This record gives sequence, structure tokens and C-alpha cells, in this order.
Amino acid sequence: MTERSNSSPDRAADGRRSRLEPRQISDRVTVRTTDEQLEAIESLVSADVYPNRSEAIRAGIEAVIERHDPDDSTDDGG
Repeated sequence: MTERSNSSPDRAADGRRSRLEPRQISDRVTVRTTDEQLEAIESLVSADVYPNRSEAIRAGIEAVIERHDPDDSTDDGG
């Protein structure tokens, strides 16, 4: 189930703007993870790779989308 939020997007703790900021509305999605997945995400946040868990998860979603983007074919037709 998704929940639509009309509040302004979150800002990173260090003041950087979220990639979602241009979009005033975002959907909230609840997911279940394994303990190992959550520990890996927390490790990335602790290492300051991402400012928070949400940004780490959004980056993962973007990576999956880019990986499966049919418009981003590396096939040169030959």
C-alpha cells in the first residue's frame, strides 16, 4: 500500500537537497528487508555514503531502473 504525502521532501542531514526535491509529492512505500540488507544499508549510512536510509534505498531503486532501462541499450546494432 502506498501513502501520498503532500509535505515538502526531506533534506539530508548535511543540508544537501534530496533528488526528490523538484517533485513536491512523493509516495511512501513500506518494504520488508532481511536483517542483512538492513545492516548493509545502515553501514552505508554510517560510512556517510548516504545521508539516510531513504536516500540509500532510493539510490538502489534508481540503479535497478537504470539497469533495466530499454532506452539505455549498449547494443550498437552490430
